[in-house]
Amino acid sequence: MELMRVLGVGIVGTLLAVTLGKHNGGYGLLTGLATGCLLLLLLLGQTEDLEISLRELAGVEGLASEYYGRVVRILGLACLTEAGKRICQDGGQGNIALKVELCGRVMILCAALPAVREVLRSAGTVLAELSP
Repeated sequence: MELMRVLGVGIVGTLLAVTLGKHNGGYGLLTGLATGCLLLLLLLGQTEDLEISLRELAGVEGLASEYYGRVVRILGLACLTEAGKRICQDGGQGNIALKVELCGRVMILCAALPAVREVLRSAGTVLAELSP
């Protein structure tokens, strides 16, 4: 049922943006941005289910809380980066969208580096124990 609400808001918002955009481009852009914000607000209601599922997965797999937090942070950065990029593209600012995407990717890399370092350290320890 939630998907029907999202589809309805998306279709109505698109029709309004196109119709208003024909008369005044600024109103079309603002309508598109407002529709995007409304869709993001609808999405926030679904994040609780996602959080519960991730916590259950972390509990079942025995993931340390630091890794759980890192994974959630990386997922959040990826979603926000994509949303920001799309908003810039919708506004006709492709160059800014590319910079937003680049900054988001660098931030994701920075958030993931401690986990990569830990994996490499563990692999080094295992290899050192296996070698004669």
